[in-house]
Amino acid sequence: MNKIMIALFAIYELSLSILILPDIPSIPPHGHVPTHTGAPGNMIYNTPCSRTACPLGSCACPSYPTIPCPPINVDNPGNGWNAQFNAAGTCYGAQININYGEHGMTRNLAAINVNAPNALYNARITFTNKQTRETPKVTVINCRSGLCAGATFEFIGMDYGDIKCDEYLGCGAGCNVIQHGISVSCDQVSTT
Repeated sequence: MNKIMIALFAIYELSLSILILPDIPSIPPHGHVPTHTGAPGNMIYNTPCSRTACPLGSCACPSYPTIPCPPINVDNPGNGWNAQFNAAGTCYGAQININYGEHGMTRNLAAINVNAPNALYNARITFTNKQTRETPKVTVINCRSGLCAGATFEFIGMDYGDIKCDEYLGCGAGCNVIQHGISVSCDQVSTT
């Protein structure tokens, strides 16, 4: 009985914050495209994006899906690299490509941490490996309690370890993982 009450309360609480950004296409694009090249440092986004403002410092694509935004490319991040999405809507509609080139030796990408509602709503993170000696692995994607709603994680020539989500609320509605061309719900492959 307690588990049912806790789950219902959690669903109610999440329903208050889910889909903060459904009308985002009406916001004019701000023109800021973060660029990460070379051996980048960790990717950290702390700037929220809302219906009324997407300030510099977010990677949101406020014109999505009306006008596609340029992709954000992260080339050859080293072992232990991670990305954090810490604010609501911070990367709404973004296309983030994490690319490993032919001569790399990277074995693992430490973590993708989603720490706010809709931080990756309608966003797609694509991990592409062209290394000949190693097959990198994303160690963990932390979705917590439904925070990966609307996100897509695609793995091309790569693998992933854990996708961590809440046992009762899951990863978030519309969260998908694509590997070997097959798309499945994040909830189907998640661990708690």
